[in-house]
Amino acid sequence: MDRRGGGAYSSRRRFLPARHSNEETMLRLLTRLIGLLLLAGGFIALIVDGTRSIAAGRLMVTSINRGTAAVFPGLYQSMQSSVEHVSAYLWDPVLTTLMTAPVSVAFGGVGALLILLSHRRQAPLYYARR
Repeated sequence: MDRRGGGAYSSRRRFLPARHSNEETMLRLLTRLIGLLLLAGGFIALIVDGTRSIAAGRLMVTSINRGTAAVFPGLYQSMQSSVEHVSAYLWDPVLTTLMTAPVSVAFGGVGALLILLSHRRQAPLYYARR
């Protein structure tokens, strides 16, 4: 037994990686899955925009505003009215400016961010001193 009272196993235990709970693992998996789906959606939007640009002979980019209004017209109108009810300033300069971003950039950026956030932090390296 070691003089510190913990034995040899306790002195080595601090060098072992910490175990993560199942809830944390599932949350990381869900975050990574949503990130991958958003990243795939961003690539699909990029391909659609590229195809439309080639067919039109000029650059055609789908903004979030046009994409949301085309796919979910009722949702877009209800979102606009509910946000304007809370604050007209929040809708007009803030959200309308954010919604001019291309769909591919928005989906790809949020997807990449979620994938980066889902990675585990690496354990710090410990060096033994003598």
